Amino acid sequence: QLAGGVAHDFNNMLTAINGYAELIGMSFEDGDPRLDDVDELKRATGHAAALTRQLLLFSRNQVLQPRRLDPNESVRELERMLRRTLGEQIELHTDLAADVGAVEADPDQLAQVVLNISLNARDAMPAGGRLSISTRNVELPAGAHVEIAIADSGTGMSEETLRRIFEPFFTTKDVDKGTGLGLATAYGVVRQSGGSIEIDSELGRGSTFRVLLPRAPAVPALVAA
Repeated sequence: QLAGGVAHDFNNMLTAINGYAELIGMSFEDGDPRLDDVDELKRATGHAAALTRQLLLFSRNQVLQPRRLDPNESVRELERMLRRTLGEQIELHTDLAADVGAVEADPDQLAQVVLNISLNARDAMPAGGRLSISTRNVELPAGAHVEIAIADSGTGMSEETLRRIFEPFFTTKDVDKGTGLGLATAYGVVRQSGGSIEIDSELGRGSTFRVLLPRAPAVPALVAA
């Protein structure tokens, strides 16, 4: 109930911010370079709204809205925001397989999963480093899946941290630097989408999060009459 109440109030504030962003955008002429910044503001507001939906997921007042989507496109849409958010000290590299299959997922929540894991990776590289995001098709005992791998060159995690990494409100960060909800909600979204998250990590050697989602069935080709 507390999470639901906070999310509701926060969503009201985001609605106001987005409304003012729309008004600012209307005050500029077409082609004004400042419109790009307005678009980024609205995109960030959209992702913040997705975060409120994560809180509502905890309060069981929100359901996912899955649709067929291209994981590569989801990563590309996030790339500009990630470069700004990660900062100049972190090099972002993407390696997206051209033949990667489609998945059935909520587009906003999948973007939030990638963003949450990437921000966690950023915090594990206080002196800078490299963040790599890759996609590929994989075959698992459970069937055909798509893997979105997010790898960092950060501090890595101990076995104790790995055991608790997806617990709600668990964090190794200072009180004012993390809520412990980011990875927990990422895990919840992926599980509700029929997938899983695997982690390879070792202290001093960085971490790799592998988001595994069932590959959507191929769309039958239309046959001309």
